[in-house]
Amino acid sequence: MQKVLKLNFFVLISFCWIFNINAQITLTHNSCEVVQTNIHSCTSSNIYWSRTFTLEEFGIDSDDEFIINKGQFAIVNTSWIPTGQFRIYAIDDDFPSSFSESNLIGESQEVDLPWNINDTPEIITIDFETPIMVPAGTLRILVEVKKGMGGIGSPSSVAFIAGSLEDNDLSWQRYCISNATPINGFVTATDMGYPNANFYINVTGSKNSTNDPFTLNFTNDCTNTLVEFHLNNENNINTVQWDFGDAPSSPNNNSDLISPQHDFSSPGQYAITATIQHTDGSTFVLNETISVAEPPIAYPIENLEGCESVSGSGISSNFDTSNVESQVTNGQTAVVVSYFDQNGNQLPSPLPNPFTNTQPNSQTITARVSNSSDLCCYTETSFNLTVIPIPNINQVEDIHACNTQIGGFSEFSLENIPNDLINGQTNLTVALYNSNNTLISPQDYTNFLNLTPYQDYVIALVTDTITNCSSEIIINLIINDNPVINQPQTIFGCDDNNDGISEYFDTTNLESEILNGQVGMTVDYFDENGIQLPSPLPNPITNSNPFNDIITIRVTNNNTTCFSETTLQLQTITQPNINQPNNLFGCDLGNGYSEFDTTDIQNQIIENQTGLTIQYFDSNFNPLPSPLPASFQNTEPYSQTIHIRVEDSSNPICFAETSFELIVNDLPEINLENEYLICDLEPSFSLTTNPNFNSFNWSYEDGTLMSDSYLAVLTEEGGYILTVTQFENGVLCENSFSFNVIRSELPEILQVNYGELGNNYIEIIASGDGNFEYSIDGVNYQESNYFSNLPGGTYEVSVRDQDGCGEDSKTVSIIDYPKFFTPNNDGDNDFWQIAGIRQFPNSKILIFDRYGKLLTQLSSNDIGWDGSYKDEKMATNDYWFRADLGNGHFFTGHFALKR
Repeated sequence: MQKVLKLNFFVLISFCWIFNINAQITLTHNSCEVVQTNIHSCTSSNIYWSRTFTLEEFGIDSDDEFIINKGQFAIVNTSWIPTGQFRIYAIDDDFPSSFSESNLIGESQEVDLPWNINDTPEIITIDFETPIMVPAGTLRILVEVKKGMGGIGSPSSVAFIAGSLEDNDLSWQRYCISNATPINGFVTATDMGYPNANFYINVTGSKNSTNDPFTLNFTNDCTNTLVEFHLNNENNINTVQWDFGDAPSSPNNNSDLISPQHDFSSPGQYAITATIQHTDGSTFVLNETISVAEPPIAYPIENLEGCESVSGSGISSNFDTSNVESQVTNGQTAVVVSYFDQNGNQLPSPLPNPFTNTQPNSQTITARVSNSSDLCCYTETSFNLTVIPIPNINQVEDIHACNTQIGGFSEFSLENIPNDLINGQTNLTVALYNSNNTLISPQDYTNFLNLTPYQDYVIALVTDTITNCSSEIIINLIINDNPVINQPQTIFGCDDNNDGISEYFDTTNLESEILNGQVGMTVDYFDENGIQLPSPLPNPITNSNPFNDIITIRVTNNNTTCFSETTLQLQTITQPNINQPNNLFGCDLGNGYSEFDTTDIQNQIIENQTGLTIQYFDSNFNPLPSPLPASFQNTEPYSQTIHIRVEDSSNPICFAETSFELIVNDLPEINLENEYLICDLEPSFSLTTNPNFNSFNWSYEDGTLMSDSYLAVLTEEGGYILTVTQFENGVLCENSFSFNVIRSELPEILQVNYGELGNNYIEIIASGDGNFEYSIDGVNYQESNYFSNLPGGTYEVSVRDQDGCGEDSKTVSIIDYPKFFTPNNDGDNDFWQIAGIRQFPNSKILIFDRYGKLLTQLSSNDIGWDGSYKDEKMATNDYWFRADLGNGHFFTGHFALKR
């Protein structure tokens, strides 16, 4: 009987499959590189990350057992001694929804991890103390890594997850997950926001078929084409015939050894057949397809040199990498070339051309040549990038010139540029190019004419004759416009003696008129002989040449030294001759204002002169009507200056100025009160005013005159008017004052309201029309008629007129009693008696103890109870009383005796 066992064992080029001498199978989805994933770790928590594997993809059939004895995972950045452990779960196609920890197949021992791994990822290998057997019939498994806090770790232990550059299945994580919504505690790397987080996890073991007696295993790596084969259950093998599928290797293509080895003629895929005769006589045929590879050669690459791009940076963007790949492969095919910088970071392949170094001055690049069918099968070489410094040249400032030719052109001197650039350095040459990139001949350096109006440039190329590296600089050629100078108007000065010389040429606005808002300028002045004058010009300035003087003005730009010139004329004219008018006075019509007679002002100023213009201004130089109104009211109270400007009508620039004052006389001041009070008891009283007034008029309200003297005797109640006049500064001013005389009615107490027995107050109700004040002791008075919080007793209440017009008084008694007394003979509160009782001669007071026993009886004239009964001192306690005022009024209460 012959059985044919077909093992569909596909080799996936993007993975590294490693089979060792013990026929071990490694499950992995990773490439050869290990990188950071940037997924955070957590303290105070376990973390679980995992990869899924479909066993059939690795040649493990459903009737095979897979015994795992080793695992690897990669981590980065560890601290505080975390622990690591492998866990193997059975999963199905509904994973992760169907995931359950009850499907745990087995787990490795937990080991301490290195605590000081830095930014460079490390691969951790755990050899299982007890192998884990994945039972036959398991199609998919989940290989999970646990970062724990066991062993000698601490809650602060961390270990960050590392991955690889390639992926062929799912990476998962559960617990300590941020920014994701886990399913059964899991999220994919993409869900976590890290689509390239391909967790580096693999496990290694051997398979064991449960249905077939024989298994074909082999060992192979990429170091050579020699492959070793062997079969299990060797004791049950009678004979075996091998066909290695390598016809070119005949006669070595066949073997009858149980564990042969074969050196394949070339890399490639081969169909292996083993025909086995069992000791029981049955025959089995095993088929296997394997890949045979050997590492390509990474040929040496010449070091590259590049001129520095920016002086002092150590960086060059000029490395020519066009021949790098052809050098490293040297014609090899079926290879993949990768490049890495000095930190292991992968670079684009092929390298950009031109290439820019990232490490200043010198950088090492590693080139890896991998077998295209097995990327983990490779060799490497490296080459250096060396940056050659470019010439260190001095900075040259922009060259400026004034706009000496029409249209923004000028001649520039370039002859100092070479020396300024290299500053005595040797082995350097300098070439100048214009803005059209045309070489400038050295004979044109002294009178180079710009090509572009106003702003042009030249390019200076400085070359090291030894390294042939060059530095380039652009030197701007700037045409500066000459300042704009505005032609100033002729300045006129008044000549007061007709000698052609004036001291009044006003230069206040000259400079602002010339510059018209320009800044950064210097203004210079020169006389007709070219002698420089002060700047700014004196103000006012006196002309040097009679009647007409010429001054040259030069405006220079401080930044460019470019300048423009113009001239200024100083001309003299005759000044008007005027008089200063007299000050005007007026009586105060209210708040310091008055009416002034201005009819004679103009005559006072110019008399009979003609051809003159007169202008009037207030004290703030606001213009007023000309001529002034005949009756003019001042606009400023009490005193106001009126300014006068008289111009020659034919030449108003020459003028004369004067002023006069408008002065308001105060009205006579009458010092009287608005109101006077006469008591009904007084027949009359006298009033006087300032006897120095010029006239007096005392009258009743109806205008009837009662006195024309400074003295008046007043008898009747009513209104009065006093009118006086006073002559000052040639003006007679009048003032009037109205006042009233009131006869005061005597005060009379109409009623006295009061409260007693604890609510003690007095309120005095009085009649009369005066200003009253009140008292309850005849000594101290107040304006309020209400007195509160009074002790019991008899009071003499009074009301009086504050102006002395009479008073009235009455006697009032307030009944009250003390709430306690202290009969200890200290002169204070030794007796208890009702205050105010003396006003009730028929009164009677009975005092009882707490049991109603009568202790004593008091009359209105008694000093009070001394706290004894039948010469015995009564104890400290409360006592009661009943008072009969003898007028039908009774009241009771109680008080305390204290000792």
